Amino acid sequence: MHRLSGIGFVLGLVLGLTAQAHGDGGAFCELTPCVPGPVTRRVLTRPVQVGGISCKQGQELGTDAKQRVVFCTTAKAADVDGLPIAAAAYTLFHPNGRVYETHLRAKVELTLADHSKVTCGADLIALTEEGKLRYCQLAGPRATAPRPRVGEGISFHPDGRIAGLTLDEPHGVAGLVLPAGASAVWDAKGALVGGHAPDPIQAGKLSIQYDFVLHPQGRLKAIELAAAAKIQGNDFPARAKLEFRDDGSLERAEYVVKHGFMPHGEMWTDTLHATYDVTGKRTGSTTEHWLAPSSPHRHGIK
Repeated sequence: MHRLSGIGFVLGLVLGLTAQAHGDGGAFCELTPCVPGPVTRRVLTRPVQVGGISCKQGQELGTDAKQRVVFCTTAKAADVDGLPIAAAAYTLFHPNGRVYETHLRAKVELTLADHSKVTCGADLIALTEEGKLRYCQLAGPRATAPRPRVGEGISFHPDGRIAGLTLDEPHGVAGLVLPAGASAVWDAKGALVGGHAPDPIQAGKLSIQYDFVLHPQGRLKAIELAAAAKIQGNDFPARAKLEFRDDGSLERAEYVVKHGFMPHGEMWTDTLHATYDVTGKRTGSTTEHWLAPSSPHRHGIK
């Protein structure tokens, strides 16, 4: 059964979500997309210089199949391409040797491709292979609309347009009114593609919450319900995750139909995954059973 694909993807741009790729031989990344594998790791027995960065002895250094450095930990603070990079900063590199992801030791003002400026804080920063800013923690106000929240992550497209931010003021777009504190993501043409609403918002007749994704023309593509709803004759509970076609018809749903606890306290759930035709008729379904490995009340009991 197809799992809902849209939910969750939008936050990578905005919040710097961890993208650990050790399982496929890749690097560990703090921001998606991660560096692909395979990566060969070795613990340094002496410092190694990578451009303006000295990689720390006793820490791992990763190289790709062409022996290009993929990651290392900085041995000391450094200034590279105008960036005040911190000591002991886990740093990823693009294949051309430029810094991809690292941590700053101090805030810095950078100029974007559209000549506007942004102040980045002493935190995670990510850049494109050409050295253009992709993501940082906003450390100063920007006179743009909508207004981004200082202290939160902000991301940019290569031409300087906003790719994602946390709102510092309410913002109406694509028929939605996003409150301050919500996150939003735009494509390279400036169209809203999704976001995250920590509190319920209204989308037509639906009350939705958390991650949402839009189709290119602005219609809902993937949502999570904040309140129970009836859609094309189907009843769905709060927390149901739904996916819609670009014509607005229901396509898929995922929600818990049963839940409970085993005799020793282990939680269990049965989650329904269903598909629908354009009229709303269910065309298929599977139920996924999940059982917690142990009861939280049993930890520490002899």
